[in-house]
Amino acid sequence: MNEDVAWWLGDGDWYDRRQRQQIEDLDAAISGAYAQSSRLRSRLSAIEGSLSAKVDRIAAAFDAFVELSDIRAELMVYSKPAVVRHAVRELIGQLSAGSTVVPPDLPEVPGYWLVPATHALYAQLTDDDATAARHIEQATELDGPRTRYFLTAALRLAGPVDLSAVQLAALLPAPGAPVTRSARAMWRATAAGAFGAPGTALLVSALVSALGRPDADPAPVVPEPRSGDDSAGSTGGATRPDSTGGATRPDSTGEAARPDRLPAWLTAIGGSGNSAGSVAGALAGLAKRCAPAADEPAETADPAEPLREILAALVDEGHEPERPLLRRAEKLRSLVESGLPRPEFEPWDEPVGSVDELVRHDIFGSDAGPLRAPAVRAALPWLTHAADTLVAGVSAPPRARTARIRGREVTVTASGADATVLDQLRTESDASHQTSSTRLIAGLVVGAVGLVAGVLGAVASNTLVIVLGVLALVVGVGVAVSGWRSNAEAKRYAEMDRDALERSIQSQVETLRQTVEQDNRDRALLDRARADLSEALAQPAATR
Repeated sequence: MNEDVAWWLGDGDWYDRRQRQQIEDLDAAISGAYAQSSRLRSRLSAIEGSLSAKVDRIAAAFDAFVELSDIRAELMVYSKPAVVRHAVRELIGQLSAGSTVVPPDLPEVPGYWLVPATHALYAQLTDDDATAARHIEQATELDGPRTRYFLTAALRLAGPVDLSAVQLAALLPAPGAPVTRSARAMWRATAAGAFGAPGTALLVSALVSALGRPDADPAPVVPEPRSGDDSAGSTGGATRPDSTGGATRPDSTGEAARPDRLPAWLTAIGGSGNSAGSVAGALAGLAKRCAPAADEPAETADPAEPLREILAALVDEGHEPERPLLRRAEKLRSLVESGLPRPEFEPWDEPVGSVDELVRHDIFGSDAGPLRAPAVRAALPWLTHAADTLVAGVSAPPRARTARIRGREVTVTASGADATVLDQLRTESDASHQTSSTRLIAGLVVGAVGLVAGVLGAVASNTLVIVLGVLALVVGVGVAVSGWRSNAEAKRYAEMDRDALERSIQSQVETLRQTVEQDNRDRALLDRARADLSEALAQPAATR
């Protein structure tokens, strides 16, 4: 309105004003449209990216589905092994639930160990010993190790079972061989009490044999058997492949021997350096692990869980001809269902580590549970030897130290510093602050001459001589005072330097004394920790 009034008054052009307003409105509209277009392009890019990723996932899932359909068609050839596995899973489910076991209706699958093993299991559950023995023999001929693990785990799920030492030992870790997944699961189940106190004792014995002794010669390596070889029979010990996990050296027989394993135990126990305090702390921690407090709650675990893991691995593995197809079908099924690959199938005989590594994990790990007590009992020789090695490696207490003081190496003991070097340092200190009486004497002489001259000038009434005498007296007194002050300052600095030297020596002596006292305290702690560890390791197994 003001602009309109200004136009009527002749101060503006109406047409120009209207045109300029339209241009500004058009610019604002273009800017808004451009911003909106940018936002739309950004959202469109995000949508396109999301759609592209979804399309890729859908395409991958579709491809997997197509391939899975082909594999399922190929697996139709192996429908009988699938029926066997389904029936076995139902049987295991009945055992786990404690319900009545239904006789399994299994088709005949030539070469599939699970068929006679399942018949043997049902015969044992129904106390048909003759039939069980016949089927066990058939299954063992096809695959002895799988048969032993399957029957042992399944029978234990049905209830307490008594195994001979030979039978159980064949399922536990053996010397010179890696620990398989099933052996580790049987280890866990036995430690949790699946086979009672005799089973736990046998587990400790097997671990002791597998670990060996630190003062014994390295045991020879057990050669790796061929897959399916069962020369030990249905009740004999199982042989396992070798995996020493480190550098080896040949023995007199030409076979590889186990490497030196003591450094690994020392590292697990801890105790950095060779100080008594560090080793004492490490041994105290080890004693606490080996002898838990009496008021701590007992650690329990389900002994059936590891057995179910063994059975699942053995059953899900499938018949040998169809295993590659089953593994590929599992991967494709996970892609179709979730679009992401799932954890791969874990074979029952896959190595999971050496006995040394697993025993150390059970002792020093935070989630060992009931595995710790058998591990401690089995590793007693190694723990004792490692503790003795740490104690023996503690450095001797310091009795003297060498300090560099004013450019000289000074040997300092609890009684003081080396007297010879100390005397040399004191002599050098005194020499660097020597006093001189030259200026004092010269000043006194000049002052005396001036005094005599002044007196003679006064007697002779000679003003010049009096003035010269007074000047000489003043100069002489000044020089004498300056010399006296210089000597006094030198003496003061010499005393200060001497005090600093004595304090430096005393500081070194005090530091040594404190070090010796701390070492004595650390050694007392070390002795107490070693005694506590010995007491903990000597406790009966029932108290752990």
